[in-house]
Amino acid sequence: MTTDTWVAIDFETATSARVSACSLGVAVIEDGELATTASWLMRPPGNRYDQRNIAVHGITPAQTLLAPSYAELYGEIEPFLAGGRVLAHSASFDISVLRALHDHYRLPVPNAEYACSVAMARRAFPHLANHKLPTVCRHCGIELHHHDAASDAVACARIALNCREAVGAMSVTDAIGELGVRVLRL
Repeated sequence: MTTDTWVAIDFETATSARVSACSLGVAVIEDGELATTASWLMRPPGNRYDQRNIAVHGITPAQTLLAPSYAELYGEIEPFLAGGRVLAHSASFDISVLRALHDHYRLPVPNAEYACSVAMARRAFPHLANHKLPTVCRHCGIELHHHDAASDAVACARIALNCREAVGAMSVTDAIGELGVRVLRL
């Protein structure tokens, strides 16, 4: 791992249950650059969906009926998370989904730290009306297809990079420290 590697994540869920992840996007920042992106559709338990969630992200049961579960995909996902640093916009939601999935499928929780890009944006751009993903993306000139997990993860990574620039930090890690944002363990 390089010295300033962060993996931005975004989950979309099929219902209000945290364990109902139906999509995951990741965007890797390595030494100040967006380096890699990946995304997966996954079958939530029972492949059950609420119409309200479908209306938000557009993913349907037909799209995930034959998709692998999170547990079946974890071999591909784990290298992004293990021993690393994770970012999420409104991290409390995405981290709670991650923990629920690991609990449900009895997978070990990755040995990783995480930080919230909302907290970064609040401190770097305090003048914004709110710090929701679309608002911060508009402010920073970041293209966004909101509620597409891949696009949301890339946006989260780009927000972290914009916050780094806003405070003149050398790295995302330094920016998090300068902004006084807490780094927690998964």
